[in-house]
Amino acid sequence: MRCEIIRDLLPLYCDDALSEVSKEEVEKHIAECSECRKEYEDMEKGDIRINSDQKNIEPMKKVKKKMWLTKILFGIILAFTVILGIAYELLCAHPRLAKSDQITFIPEVTNKGVQYQYPNPDEDENHPFIIPISNKEEKDIKIDKENNCVYVDNEKLLDENGKPVPANGKVVPWGKIRVGVHVKTPFNAVKSKITREGFYSFNYEVEFRPCLPFGQDMHDMLQRADKTIDFDFPLEGLTMETTLIIHCRDRDIVFRPYAFSGLIIEE
Repeated sequence: MRCEIIRDLLPLYCDDALSEVSKEEVEKHIAECSECRKEYEDMEKGDIRINSDQKNIEPMKKVKKKMWLTKILFGIILAFTVILGIAYELLCAHPRLAKSDQITFIPEVTNKGVQYQYPNPDEDENHPFIIPISNKEEKDIKIDKENNCVYVDNEKLLDENGKPVPANGKVVPWGKIRVGVHVKTPFNAVKSKITREGFYSFNYEVEFRPCLPFGQDMHDMLQRADKTIDFDFPLEGLTMETTLIIHCRDRDIVFRPYAFSGLIIEE
């Protein structure tokens, strides 16, 4: 047994506070080691005085040091876990809404021409039969109600069965307006919540929450690399009531695509 350990045990040995096995080890060592034997003899003579509060101070110091280091390590792990959980909650799971000054609208009209819509007698009148016509400016469209037919460049407009279409329809825009919503954020992704009112109304309510890439929620929308999300509004269903509402942290932004369509739509 090493001298350092024997010297730590000598005060207990002097007080006869050791087990029989430990006493035998101490006695065996001091019989062979002159330095430890000298320290033991000094203790017996009273030249080295160790009160009861000091006898076990070194071993206890080592134990307390280990316990202190264990507590610090546990505290660091706990703090890291809490910080990681808060960061995930705020940056991935439920990040804060974007502010209104982070939102930019990029409207783009793609007008492919016009459509002639009229109720199909073989189907529900709420689902009109549609015949696409190329650019309205390049075509001379005439609705002849007297003869119940429609002429395009002086030729009768025929349906898919080769029959003249009736004159009880109307010419409406054909194409779409695409509204790109750009979210200015330092992160690489945007967690979005998108709801739409009805299939034909195309009224959107949207939330954008800048987040880390693995927290993004794309739904069915296309998110470009420049953090822009596109919304398509068919021109034939576009009205002044059609809206794109962006819920922001500080206020709601109401965008009306009709104002940017450049079209006059008959209601």
